[in-house]
Amino acid sequence: MLLPHDEAGAGPAVVLLHAGIADRSMWGELLAPIAAAGYRAIAVDLPGFGEAPAPAEQSWWLDVIATLDALGAGPAVLVGSSFGGAVALRVAVLAPAPARVRAMVLVSAPAPGLDPSERLLAAWEAEESALERGDVDAAVAAVVDAWTLPDAPPALRERVARMQLRAFELGLQAGEPAEAPDPLEDDDGALASIDIPVLVAAGELDMPDFRDGAELLAARLPDARRAEIAGAGHLAPLEQPDAFRDLLLGFLERLTVSARG
Repeated sequence: MLLPHDEAGAGPAVVLLHAGIADRSMWGELLAPIAAAGYRAIAVDLPGFGEAPAPAEQSWWLDVIATLDALGAGPAVLVGSSFGGAVALRVAVLAPAPARVRAMVLVSAPAPGLDPSERLLAAWEAEESALERGDVDAAVAAVVDAWTLPDAPPALRERVARMQLRAFELGLQAGEPAEAPDPLEDDDGALASIDIPVLVAAGELDMPDFRDGAELLAARLPDARRAEIAGAGHLAPLEQPDAFRDLLLGFLERLTVSARG
């Protein structure tokens, strides 16, 4: 399956995987800077988001691998925000370096094995209860309230709302996808097998689940370093775009220097 995608530039591939409350358009402002730095920027819609139909099976990582192969994009740097980071980790387990994945940037990615906080459980409950009573607008509002900062600009809240509404529409049309084996959850040693450079980041104002998760991932991945993004909550690429861009480009530059050296 070739996922819907946008591209810019030429060179080593940087594949951008969006958050679970977004779609590939969340990366729109980053494509040109990545391309200008000498890379091939590729932003994809994961199944069930944006222009990608909802999946019959919850195996998004297999669709990403198929897309990498179809585009000849390996070995790629995977950049994943939240749910996209979870997908990136599973791609890295199944498609290890050097063939498809050479490095990763994980932003507020959920870490396996952590129990959800009361705040996270409340966010899920508000969304699910609204959907169960058929109130999609209330579910969208619950998502926006839970995953954006209290002082988020109206334009950002509206942008997230549009992306989330589209995901709800696709999901409601298709129904519940089948469960698929999880290559990370089913293998206690899977994280230790991801022996590539990884930047693990989280916003300083994010939920504790994702700040603690960043610490856990940085500790358990063999070649990882952690970064905190000042002023950002859960959606650092949208909330602090300049800081996130500089962090990402700096990481890519270090990879280039290391490869030469």
